[in-house]
Amino acid sequence: MTWNSGYLKRIGVRLALNVFTLVIIITVSFAIMKAAPGKPFETERDPSPQVLEELHRKYDFTYGQYLKGILLHGDFRYSYSHRNSTVLEIIGEALPVSMELGCYALLLAIFAGLTWGLLSAFYRGRWFESFIMALAMIGIAVPNFVLGSLLQLLFSLRLRVTPVAGWTGFDSKLLPVVTLSLTYIAYITRIARGSFLENLNKDYIRTARAKGLPEIRILWKHLLRNSILPVINYLAPATASILTGTLVVEKIFNIPGMGRYFIESVFQRDFPLALGVIIVYSIFLLFLNLLADILQTFVDPRIRMQ
Repeated sequence: MTWNSGYLKRIGVRLALNVFTLVIIITVSFAIMKAAPGKPFETERDPSPQVLEELHRKYDFTYGQYLKGILLHGDFRYSYSHRNSTVLEIIGEALPVSMELGCYALLLAIFAGLTWGLLSAFYRGRWFESFIMALAMIGIAVPNFVLGSLLQLLFSLRLRVTPVAGWTGFDSKLLPVVTLSLTYIAYITRIARGSFLENLNKDYIRTARAKGLPEIRILWKHLLRNSILPVINYLAPATASILTGTLVVEKIFNIPGMGRYFIESVFQRDFPLALGVIIVYSIFLLFLNLLADILQTFVDPRIRMQ
């Protein structure tokens, strides 16, 4: 594959814009945290002025200090609520759990969404298509916190086949992954169905069938590659949304991931931890958008030639 120099320049510009966007996110988030009511060291029994002065000396920081530490040294500071623990240490423990949950949900969403979209396109006008699209509408309409509670009620409390909460074995991971993925399965199904239907009527598909090529070869070599571009465009924001969507699912199923620490940090006014979680999620979003732009060049050669 040959890369157009203009496209490489475009990637470089996107990287620079991503860094600028990250600075804007840090600035706005920092300003909101500082403007929020309440102080991080306030308690029901106020400490003495000497203790407060020592706490502020050790833990407080200005915007300039924070931005310089993040960009130059990757220093996310110390957590207010987890004393003697840095934000990076806390995120290092929680991020793999959230990533595991998000990756499982994403893989399930891609596999099920493409499969359902393809089947609904092949069986267009039949009851099977109506059934799949009805399920897709339900998946879009029902919020994941409602769906998670219903799944807990059915499979955990009534049928007793899965634990109510936790993140230990396969059975405890099943309901959170399904809860997080169903909305994205529904969206990918609708996007893939429309793209498959559009390409099924193209001349190259009719030509391939006229040559007597097997349907499975037509599917993998021609139809899937030319129909998957809209799905790839959707995957970048979907992946970021899945990762941030773990906040709610982790709370419902009591999963020790980023969501639990972020919610705790907001209630406990732990500014460094809350900012750290926001920045990590923002980096993922910016990186995934750039990755989706690059992946398009592998799928559609026309983009490389522009």
